Amino acid sequence: MQPPRLILSSNRSEAILPISSLPVSSVPLGITGRRILWIVSVYRCGYALALLGSVLLPSTKLAGVTLPGFFMVGAALYFVVALGLMLASQMERELISLPWFLLLSIAGDTIFLTILIAAGGNALLPLSIFLFPQLAAHGWLLDRRTALIHTALPTLSFLSITIFLFFDQYADEGQLIGTALISASYFVIVFAASTVGRYTQVSERLMQQRNIDIANLEQINRVVIRDMKDGVLVLDLNGIVRGYNLQALSLLNVADYAAAGQRLAQWSAPLHDAWTLWQNDPEALQTSFAVEPTTSALLPRFVRIGVGISGGTLVYLEDLGRARTEAQNLKLAALGRLTASIAHEVRNPLSAIQQAAQLLEEDEMVPSEGLRLLNMIRNNGKRIDRIVTEVLQLNHRDRRKPEALRLQNTLQHLIDEIRAGEQMPDGAIVLDFTAPNDLTIDFDRGHFDQILWNLLRNAWQFCRKKTGSVAISVTLDSSRDRVRLDITDDGPGIAPEYREQAFEPFYTTRTSGTGLGLYIARELATANQAILELLPHTEGRGAHFRLRLARSPQAPT
Repeated sequence: MQPPRLILSSNRSEAILPISSLPVSSVPLGITGRRILWIVSVYRCGYALALLGSVLLPSTKLAGVTLPGFFMVGAALYFVVALGLMLASQMERELISLPWFLLLSIAGDTIFLTILIAAGGNALLPLSIFLFPQLAAHGWLLDRRTALIHTALPTLSFLSITIFLFFDQYADEGQLIGTALISASYFVIVFAASTVGRYTQVSERLMQQRNIDIANLEQINRVVIRDMKDGVLVLDLNGIVRGYNLQALSLLNVADYAAAGQRLAQWSAPLHDAWTLWQNDPEALQTSFAVEPTTSALLPRFVRIGVGISGGTLVYLEDLGRARTEAQNLKLAALGRLTASIAHEVRNPLSAIQQAAQLLEEDEMVPSEGLRLLNMIRNNGKRIDRIVTEVLQLNHRDRRKPEALRLQNTLQHLIDEIRAGEQMPDGAIVLDFTAPNDLTIDFDRGHFDQILWNLLRNAWQFCRKKTGSVAISVTLDSSRDRVRLDITDDGPGIAPEYREQAFEPFYTTRTSGTGLGLYIARELATANQAILELLPHTEGRGAHFRLRLARSPQAPT
């Protein structure tokens, strides 16, 4: 039997009709039906061979056969027909439908047994009893009405020849009654076999439908698990990974796609420790763990599956960073809409305040204490204006216009602009460009300038303010399809307890910062199919940011 296939269709006209609702005769012949046909075919061949041998072998020759030659020819032909029916019953491709095949089979049985009874006389009338297995198969495999119609064929034939022999003085009343009882037994056997067969076929069809349902559920589960945003692992009792989805590989930073069969400790030591803790105390509160070298945090959840030695554990891995990002996006989307609606209302009075502060500063009547307060007003006004400007930039992160940029020239010009704008001395930023000179990238020019400006300004604010304090390194990865742009400084770096919050909006350790610089830089990088990440701290260096860019095959503009 062919394995069940998953068939999903949104069109109601293509829906699968449950097997249990189909009539018996329209259901394809299953394993049980073929096995029954095979048994009956072997029985028929053996029976025909025994009849042929009864006249060929002197020791077993039947007594009372009036026409031995005619009997022998009939038995030989019966064996040949029986052998052909056995071969036809086991063919994969059905030549005719099952009801017609069984009708031809019982017709052959009836014709040849009638010939043999006619050749043997009244002594061979009991041969009709050997049709019981064939008729039982008819009752099992066909609907009851069709099986009873088939049963009428041998019944009429054997009753007719017995009545003929009775009137011709070759059969007595006992033989006539015996044939009548055998004929009645035909119908009883067919009725009983039909009843049992109906229950058996319903059970078989129900099993086939259940197999289809199970196959459908298994494939649906595979699709759901594959597309889940959470990672999924399946462990056995010994902590060996037996199954996983691609999201688990990504979250745990496992690149080996043949990782099934490895121990969980080879995937992630912190996750293995959490699983061991849960094994000892299922009620223990699970805590998140970080995945190196990234800063993503994962929260595991364990569910016991199965029982006994066949049991195991289902592990769900929730990406807390994704949850935080989604919450931040919702918060910033609402904030962006609010800021866009009130930006005009905020900036107008803010401009008036800053202009009034400037006029007061120019007034010689203002005392020195007042000038200090005016300076505070102007500085905070500039900070408010910068916050509004940076939040408004979030609304434009998707409005990008990518172009092919020659990276070396773009970086050199940008470094000069940033150095002049931030009043950096010559040599404060060192560019180490080891990639090809004609290397180009696909990026929005304004977005690229904003990202580099934010990163370099942060690096300059925290570095030692010396020559070479800020370094930019440009290299190609091993595939030479991606560009790695690394920005480092010689400052104290970012403390481990602040690394997870580095890209969170409005998070800053400076009193004058807005906390949006790194967040905006990462959002603009993502909008241009780039990746901005904070790498682990290196001894002797400060913060280390890496921007992964796609190499452009186009010529620069």
